[in-house]
Amino acid sequence: MTRAASILLPLMLATCPALAQQSPKYWIFFADKLDAAGKTTVAEDGYVSDRALERRARRGSAVPASIDAPVSPHYMETLRALGVDPVFESRWLNAISARLDADGREAVGALPFVKEVRAVAPLSAAEWYPAPLVYPMPTPNPLNSRLDYGPSRTQLEVANAIPPLERGINGDGVVLGFIDTRFDLTSGNHFGHRALRHIADDGRVTARDFTGVDQQHYGGNQSNLHGMNVASVAAGFEEGQLIGPAYGATIFAATTEFAPHERNSEEDNFVAALEWMETEGVDAVNSSLGYTTFDAGQRSYTHADLDGDTGVTTRAVDRAAQLGVIVVTSAGNSGTGPWRLISTPADADSVISVGGVRSDRSYWPSSSQGPTADGRTKPEVSAQSSGVYFASSSGSYASGGGTSFSSPMVAGIVCQMLQVNPGLTPIEAREILKATASQKDAPDNRLGWGIVDADAAVMEAERCADPNFACVTPETVSVEEAARLADGLSVDAPFPNPFASSATFTVRSDRFVEHARLAVYDVLGRRVAVPYSGPLHAGAREITLQAGSLPAGHYVYRLEGDGRIASGKIVALR
Repeated sequence: MTRAASILLPLMLATCPALAQQSPKYWIFFADKLDAAGKTTVAEDGYVSDRALERRARRGSAVPASIDAPVSPHYMETLRALGVDPVFESRWLNAISARLDADGREAVGALPFVKEVRAVAPLSAAEWYPAPLVYPMPTPNPLNSRLDYGPSRTQLEVANAIPPLERGINGDGVVLGFIDTRFDLTSGNHFGHRALRHIADDGRVTARDFTGVDQQHYGGNQSNLHGMNVASVAAGFEEGQLIGPAYGATIFAATTEFAPHERNSEEDNFVAALEWMETEGVDAVNSSLGYTTFDAGQRSYTHADLDGDTGVTTRAVDRAAQLGVIVVTSAGNSGTGPWRLISTPADADSVISVGGVRSDRSYWPSSSQGPTADGRTKPEVSAQSSGVYFASSSGSYASGGGTSFSSPMVAGIVCQMLQVNPGLTPIEAREILKATASQKDAPDNRLGWGIVDADAAVMEAERCADPNFACVTPETVSVEEAARLADGLSVDAPFPNPFASSATFTVRSDRFVEHARLAVYDVLGRRVAVPYSGPLHAGAREITLQAGSLPAGHYVYRLEGDGRIASGKIVALR
């Protein structure tokens, strides 16, 4: 498919000269959110829905109050005076996207309030949306079940998702978002696939198209229904054909991918959609998109950028998780290609990235692999990605391959978990899925912690709702274990602790360490600071952590060097 895209692209340019003449799109990141008077801008009343505020209070972690404030109107006026026409605004990233020629980029980059100018990275539709691989339809086998799962029984059985469905656990009361191409979830005689029409008929769908700007510039109508294919795996319902684990959920559908002529989608659509969904109060989001290498002249990511902090969509996903949204994303389909690894935002610290297996539970070779650039195991879990049964654009059904289809299965299971435990945090959901998966004791960089076990995960989530039950949390290193693992590498308790502006660590090593890193993590397991990265000489060394914009809260610090680990806890005050 990648080769086909390289052939199609010149043809598209020849038939659409406006595309070739358009200036490239860039992210413009601002240093702060100050207005003309030097005061920080504030969020408008009602910008965040009551449901989102409730979810943040229940499942989110501490964030700066300025997160919901718009970018500085004063800065926007300055940019417009230079002829810059903003396309999208991101409050989370404190940035806008805009088209800039070479002179415009230089002028914007020289402004004192501009922190960085970075090319927007497009998504290769050919790499991520292979044509469905159609297989002979299996014969439905209703067995002795409450529901007739039809050909979708196989993919549900691989994930062990039938037992919770038989108990009536179907995502009822949970809001699930999708970021993808067109969905057609509306009701009526001429629109909407019958496997998804129940959602619209019940008034459980809200849709928004973020590709209008792309359509203005490049012409054509959005025709690709990959979004509908994906949504049907999670939320479809037609007995005897297709049942998804979250067919009772409420759906938010964001069209961000502009697919005609294998057109490339772009990061700003993704970020804008995710911010919109969060403020509207979604509980979980599925993304079957990814960003790696891009068109000539654009800034491509490298393997070194898969560090959980570089990608724009990666940073947005982490912010959503911090606000209590559980984000699930496909690992990618590059396992047999030159890229091979996962992409952004699958490298995010807090995302649940999903790999793929065949129906016989063996690894699907095209599923992208880990690790991340900083050594984390990826993906988190896996589900069936080969021969998956879904609602097709023809109005009937088809089977196809891709981690685009394993991801929504896991997102649907997350909805089941949230139905039995609405207070489940993003990190708890991720750790429960890992702790109940098929190879939880021996994770690797092909299947992660293994194939999901929906029934076990739902029961574990339900137990976590009991305040007397200790829910699964990320692995922590006890004082005794840290001493054993460190073996001559240690960190003295930081002082002061708690701290307000800065804290000092004393790092000790009994020998030279070629590369060591002292990092600080929040309660979501996200790396929020790296006070030191580099060599350590034998003896003691003081390292200072500056609070900066770090929100008040509890954190874990971890020193690693030559396979040795030392860790502890620290509290930030404000």
